[in-house]
Amino acid sequence: MAAVAIGAGSLRAPRWMVTALVGSLALNLLVVGAIASSLWRLRFETPEAPLTVRVPRTVIGYWTTLPAERHKELKRLTEKQWQDAEQLRRALQEARAESIKALTAEPFDRQRYLAAQSLLLAADQRSREATVKLRTEIGLHLTREERRGYLRWREKQLPLTNPLDVPEKQGNEAQR
Repeated sequence: MAAVAIGAGSLRAPRWMVTALVGSLALNLLVVGAIASSLWRLRFETPEAPLTVRVPRTVIGYWTTLPAERHKELKRLTEKQWQDAEQLRRALQEARAESIKALTAEPFDRQRYLAAQSLLLAADQRSREATVKLRTEIGLHLTREERRGYLRWREKQLPLTNPLDVPEKQGNEAQR
């Protein structure tokens, strides 16, 4: 009876213990989340090409998977095309940034945005042309076995789909 009167028989845990339990739960959830995330990534990445989702399915993407010596040799043989493509890629990124600035500027300047879009289109075209030249030059220097390996490698890659390629997302069909 005396224990009930003074509260000594209380079932309530001390405050520090509740804090420790909540902290332990948070730490356990963090560890389980990290493990689940790494397992999820392993499910979609193969040992042959660990960056399948991020690597383009082009000769340039395949080039990154070649042995280091061959990688360096192809880079040396196509140095001019690499420099041109990298320079034009930076110009494209700058044109994209300017287009975004023009789009989000207040007050909105229609002429500035249209001019930025025109510059972006021109920069994109030049960058694509330089990339095609680079891919062509790399392809010309691949050995017979590397060309066969490219085909096998490309078939193993996850398809990268563009939303514009999906029939139900194209022009008139979406409006029906």
